[in-house]
Amino acid sequence: MMGRILFIIPFLFLLMGCWSSQELDNSALVHGIGLDKSDGKLRISVEIIKPTGASEQGGGEGGGGNGQHILLERDADSIIQGTRALIRDAKRRLYFDHARLWVIGEELAKEDFIGYLDESRRDQMFRLNSYLFITEGNPIDILSTSTLYEDLSSAEIVSALEQTQYIAEYTSVKLYEFYKLIEGPIPNAYLPIIQTKKEKDKTITSLDGTAVIRNDKMVGKLNTHETVGLNVLLNKAKSGGETVSLNEKEKVSVEIKKSETKIKPTLVGNQLKAHLNIEIEGTLADNTTKSNINEQWISKVEKEVSNLAEKYVRLTLDKLQKELKTDISGIGLETYRKYPKQWQNIQSEWNEIFSNADIIIDVHTNITHQGLINKSINRHHKKPYNNPYKLRN
Repeated sequence: MMGRILFIIPFLFLLMGCWSSQELDNSALVHGIGLDKSDGKLRISVEIIKPTGASEQGGGEGGGGNGQHILLERDADSIIQGTRALIRDAKRRLYFDHARLWVIGEELAKEDFIGYLDESRRDQMFRLNSYLFITEGNPIDILSTSTLYEDLSSAEIVSALEQTQYIAEYTSVKLYEFYKLIEGPIPNAYLPIIQTKKEKDKTITSLDGTAVIRNDKMVGKLNTHETVGLNVLLNKAKSGGETVSLNEKEKVSVEIKKSETKIKPTLVGNQLKAHLNIEIEGTLADNTTKSNINEQWISKVEKEVSNLAEKYVRLTLDKLQKELKTDISGIGLETYRKYPKQWQNIQSEWNEIFSNADIIIDVHTNITHQGLINKSINRHHKKPYNNPYKLRN
């Protein structure tokens, strides 16, 4: 009996909780982090959730919901130094366990900013599933914008990224995905760009393009159309919609249900050829033309969607090859997988080899469903009585 009691006692101590636990009332829970340059130092911005009932202190209120936030900034030599200094302003210790958002100022991003992120994976308190962004302005402007749905600006931005399945115009990158890119066989990466804009007298955030990273620095940007092309190349354009013109006045929209790109590289010495086979599946979303839907008409729409997808991919490749000379297209990764032995000899020259590569794009679109009707709405009638919805006296 005594032995059983001695066996149970240690477990009772475990049930008492953590010896170093910190009460929430004495903690500052950081949800968003901003990093930028400031007179040779690192400027650190944080968005902290304000506990319910807390008194007003240095910061602003969120624009939506009932939640409030505290915004603080400090200049320091490193993240750890800055976060310790912020304790003097917050009057509490900062906890980053709930941080889901990192915003990097473009001025800092154009330098070797990767070193400043070292703390994010060295300290177990930071979450590697947080999202990364680049912004042209001050990161604190992003963290202080009005919200439409969420209590915190950082929470609303993260929720927007979860809608990427419905749109192909922007990318999303988490910390662990970013580290995987820059430490892979092609150490280039990409990050979404976030900006502020006015919307009915309110300042809100908007995702706008993609930053291209090479040698741990931002070297350029992709616009919205080029970002669509990048997502197609990376098999991240799983959904979305495209509107094509059959002539100057008639337009047709197709809802994309599936997009798959297969890359077949051929490497001879330092000469690269790559064939991109892109398969797109979609359904007819709307038809503003006067034409009835038949097989010939569907084929015409499929061809226009294929042409548009090819245009976006070509725009992306032209920007990456001719202007930025940086491969984030997935072509290098497929070449590495196909030619692992040769890769050792060309890895250091890969961006140059990619820039001079001959790339063929072949797109095939298949509209799998045309909707519940075959005819377009009959809007042009010579006789009023032909309209079945005409009311008669």
